[in-house]
Amino acid sequence: MLDRTEVTVKNVKYGVEAKETMTLSNMGESIMEYRVQTKSDPTMPQAGWLTVKPTFGVLLPSQSVAISVQIMVTYEEAQQLHSNPNYLNSSIEIRTSDGKTFDVKVTGLFVKSCFGADLTLLNAVHEGFATIDPKLTSKELIDRCVERLLIPKEVYVLSQWISRNALRIEKLFVLVGKEEDKVGVRECLDNNREISATVDPYAMADTLVELLESTREGVVPTDFITDTVKEYEDSGDDNDKVCELFLMKLPPESAVLVIYLLSFFKHVLEYSDYNNLSVDIVAKLLCACLVKIDTTEWDQAYLLEEDNERKIKIAQIGVKRKLRYQGIFALLLKS
Repeated sequence: MLDRTEVTVKNVKYGVEAKETMTLSNMGESIMEYRVQTKSDPTMPQAGWLTVKPTFGVLLPSQSVAISVQIMVTYEEAQQLHSNPNYLNSSIEIRTSDGKTFDVKVTGLFVKSCFGADLTLLNAVHEGFATIDPKLTSKELIDRCVERLLIPKEVYVLSQWISRNALRIEKLFVLVGKEEDKVGVRECLDNNREISATVDPYAMADTLVELLESTREGVVPTDFITDTVKEYEDSGDDNDKVCELFLMKLPPESAVLVIYLLSFFKHVLEYSDYNNLSVDIVAKLLCACLVKIDTTEWDQAYLLEEDNERKIKIAQIGVKRKLRYQGIFALLLKS
């Protein structure tokens, strides 16, 4: 016997595991085996956000087991949830050796978050994301916006906190912060609450990086930076021209944010004697944060190629291109 066939996991938050349990009992007089598997709509991708434990076992007569239904939303799921608030829907099938099959509907109630939002949405939302009706889509939120922010308020809050409290911290943006502090910082951002000055500075740096990485399409379009790299390679030593073209051709929203971040990180680099950062480290960081690099073409070519020497050349091309991307940001930081 199963105590319920619908499980609703409430208060699902970005980056924090949420769970509910259901109880399976053996009401018969013999040993009962059971097996649990997740079922997804065949038109949808497999529900990677859903985990069930245990997935199989044996129950003696009158024995019960608590089956845990766990949901974890990463930035990939958060991106989907901004456009489809009903994304966290799936089902579980439980089969027992006495011939019974239980179909369990699973629903996750997500608390909106700034993580996974695209830049346009971030600039359209003035209030804390967690205070917004979770049923509203990103399009509805953008359409109702009267006045856009110049840069996301969350980026401003994080960068200003770091400027006030963390510029002299050794290996800032390199060492990993405390997970519990990162959870607390995300909670403050999504509820428009002030962040304590005693928070782990590495957690603040990690959260800024994660927020930028989680944007749906990336701040700098991949095709745009690919064109810029070509200009960079063709320009010879005319680095100033490349930097100017890069900023002029960026979409306006992206340009404002990139200029702000360049200014912020230039300020951070003024304290490099303390925080041990360099232009190359920051350029690599910015490239990873702001550009969604599509490596599909390289990966497919590498997998299909049978000649080892050609495989090496393909891999070298991919590495060279990524270094070129980083080179653009290094030029911008030095300009």
